Amino acid sequence: MAPRKRNVAAEVTSEDKDELTAVDKIARLLALLVTKDMETDVAALTLDAAGFSAREVSNLLGVGPNYVNVAKHRKKTGGPKRSRKRKAD
Repeated sequence: MAPRKRNVAAEVTSEDKDELTAVDKIARLLALLVTKDMETDVAALTLDAAGFSAREVSNLLGVGPNYVNVAKHRKKTGGPKRSRKRKAD
């Protein structure tokens, strides 16, 4: 099997992880405001469609990192419509 190619553009230093830019903070605040009254499945799909990664969505919604992938799969296959209710913050 051929070795994986490194994605140089995706590499992030530890400084970049610790320091959020003002634009990132504003994007996260807007994401929380927009999804405030949504069910978790709908909120996860909305944030995923807006370009947030699964890990970012899981941090914003307080769910596990795989939750977004499961929600996307449920939508695609028309699976069970079970959804978690969001906790009031």
